[in-house]
Amino acid sequence: MSHLEVTDLTISFGRRRKVAVDHVSFTLDKDERLGIIGQSGSGKSVTSLAVIGLLPDNAHVSGSVRLDGRELVGMPERKLQDLRGDEVSMIFQEPMTALDPTMKVGRQVGEVVALHHSERRGGIRAEVIDWLGRVGILDPERIAESYPHELSGGQRQRALIAMALANRPGLVICDEPTTALDVLVQRQILDLLDVELRGRAALFVSHDLGVVRQVCQRVAVMLDGRIVETGPIEQVVAQPQHPYTKGLIASARIGDVPPGQRLPTVADFYEGAAE
Repeated sequence: MSHLEVTDLTISFGRRRKVAVDHVSFTLDKDERLGIIGQSGSGKSVTSLAVIGLLPDNAHVSGSVRLDGRELVGMPERKLQDLRGDEVSMIFQEPMTALDPTMKVGRQVGEVVALHHSERRGGIRAEVIDWLGRVGILDPERIAESYPHELSGGQRQRALIAMALANRPGLVICDEPTTALDVLVQRQILDLLDVELRGRAALFVSHDLGVVRQVCQRVAVMLDGRIVETGPIEQVVAQPQHPYTKGLIASARIGDVPPGQRLPTVADFYEGAAE
């Protein structure tokens, strides 16, 4: 179980200190799922990477990120490494780059388990097979002996989910975990996450309001590095307050647009969102 508290998180890059995240604050309780939604460049993924301490060396971070009362900003890398996997893990959006192409999938999942729980070493193989089956991979024994390039996109993403959850972390960060998948596989993965994230705190980053609505209880809308609106997901969808949020919701309601009428865009409601 994990409680996350982010306070006045500000992130800038390079010598000129270009600000990507500007005084962002939110909390995430155990057993809760918070979705961070926004267009590309809004700062949502940078925020999630800051939580787990995976920002590049040219990043300048101020503010506070506390996990169960422990301050993560400024924590030595060695201590952060101990936290990753055991207490917090991340599911990335592109499994082909997140997985090592030179290693069999079973070995990669097994190394994660062995690294954080060496006492399980005698039963690593059985646990790997169990987790690959648990995330919906058919014939997990064969998949464990396969390389990432031999798997489909959905199989690779399921393997990543197994790696992220195998050590039963209290906090899971999902950074666009279904973006690269087709619609059918996307739905299957979201259904899987809906089950496997129960009992954990989850931070779910996405540009897709429908995805966030399917798996999260609360949502934070980001624009230009700031959170412009937050609240229970159904309340925000039903009664959006910020013009940018209204535009996101309107552009997602494609089925509500009469035939022949132009689809609305975010810029129709908030001109500052035009790229």
